[in-house]
Amino acid sequence: MSSLWLLMLLMLLVAVVFVLLATGKQRRYQRRQDENQRWYEQRLAELEEERSQFGLPEEDYQHAKQELDKTFLNDSQDVEEDIKWQRAPVTVPIVLLVVVSAVLYWAFGSWQLQLQAEDARKQLPELGKTLLQQQNQQADREDLNTFALGLRQKLMREPDDAVAWWIYAGIMVDLGAQEEANEAFQKALQLEPDRVNTLVSYSRFLLVSGAEEDQPKAARLLAHALQQDPGNIEALSLLGFVAFERQDWEQAVSAWQLLKERLPQSSERYQAVANALERAKEQQQKAQVQLQVTVELSDSMRHHLPTDGTLFVYVTGAEQPMPAAVVRQPLSEFPVTVTLSNQNAMLPDYKLSDLEQWLVHARISQDEKIDSQAGDLEAETVTIKANGSTDLTLTLSTRINE
Repeated sequence: MSSLWLLMLLMLLVAVVFVLLATGKQRRYQRRQDENQRWYEQRLAELEEERSQFGLPEEDYQHAKQELDKTFLNDSQDVEEDIKWQRAPVTVPIVLLVVVSAVLYWAFGSWQLQLQAEDARKQLPELGKTLLQQQNQQADREDLNTFALGLRQKLMREPDDAVAWWIYAGIMVDLGAQEEANEAFQKALQLEPDRVNTLVSYSRFLLVSGAEEDQPKAARLLAHALQQDPGNIEALSLLGFVAFERQDWEQAVSAWQLLKERLPQSSERYQAVANALERAKEQQQKAQVQLQVTVELSDSMRHHLPTDGTLFVYVTGAEQPMPAAVVRQPLSEFPVTVTLSNQNAMLPDYKLSDLEQWLVHARISQDEKIDSQAGDLEAETVTIKANGSTDLTLTLSTRINE
């Protein structure tokens, strides 16, 4: 409301100045016209007197009157043009500009914003208590913005306050300002690189961002946090999550096992961690599944070996021709022994450990393609129960006909 009144006052001030300027110009114009009119009337009276008393010829009288009328008209136009184009005093626009600028700056400028920011800084303690009370529910966005504004003012005065930078980063996360949050976290760690809370919070922020390239950085931050505090529950939980996502089952099991030991069994979090630990152990066991295959070459096929052939050893499912694991290598001396595991999967969601039965194949291709073609050498496919055997021998004894 005060800003509206100030704006109306400003408009009134501008209107008054223009009215005064216009009034002054009109008065000057009227004064010059009155003087010109009096001179015209005086000169015309003199001509009348010369004609009546001194016998001025009529022809000379009319000619003099025409010249007088022409002079009066020209003088009147000169007066109008002089008044119209006359410059206002230089001090008038300068004073007007200063007044307008001062009022606008006071009403809408940075001075008012600075007052707002300073007021926010003074409210920091009370706002901090309010936000702390709202931590289990949705915080009021206006309170968050005001708190962030006050923190910025504090950090301008105290830029070396690592805890304030950490708090500010958290507020930026809540407000969805990802770039500002990232910069604030980095600033906090520059000031105190070993502060566990900052390391854990920044790691969580990087993981939530969803960028795959941020996972290694988050893992390094968590490892550093656990060096400072080996039993930190949040760090162990996040480290297990990072390891699980990166399929580092051993580290995931280790982190979640430590976390489980530190949680009371009565807590809701305990059961969630126990379930996650079981999943990690299951994946770890699957990752250890492997099949060792020895490939031999029959004497009758030795003279059919292609010069630049490629040996393929792979496993498919009973209903899926796509290899779940495959090893490819150039020809060498036989017999050849290879090991297949989940590490040899062609697809991330279709692995050796996902199958109940293994169909084991061996083929020598004339080129680098796994698809069979005339002239390739192959062994008889062997079907075994998954995990039922870890060692197998195949013999290349058949040549695919033309």
